[in-house]
Amino acid sequence: MLNILTAFENRLAPAEEIFFRWLNRVVIAAALAGSAWLDDAPPLELAAYLVTLYVAGRVVMQFGTFYSVVPFENWFLKGFAALIALILLGLSYLTVAYFVLQLAALTVS
Repeated sequence: MLNILTAFENRLAPAEEIFFRWLNRVVIAAALAGSAWLDDAPPLELAAYLVTLYVAGRVVMQFGTFYSVVPFENWFLKGFAALIALILLGLSYLTVAYFVLQLAALTVS
């Protein structure tokens, strides 16, 4: 049993590395976009939307990478795990951007 878990963990390591590399990028981009949304200046809002679209596009393009490194043999499980990774990255982006906006609202109020 321990051998099976060790083999699964070794196969999971590349997927974790890719996920957490992208998580860092997503969190930083969300903090930048959330900060840009604080000001009502149209150029900053446009920049925030452009950063959001760029990051969303780059994350969606990583589906194939996630699909190839997920440690499952079944194509359905591989696709589902890759989709869950993308959803988690998207929710992380929204969470950080919302947190920055709420933190600013609390500071200003």
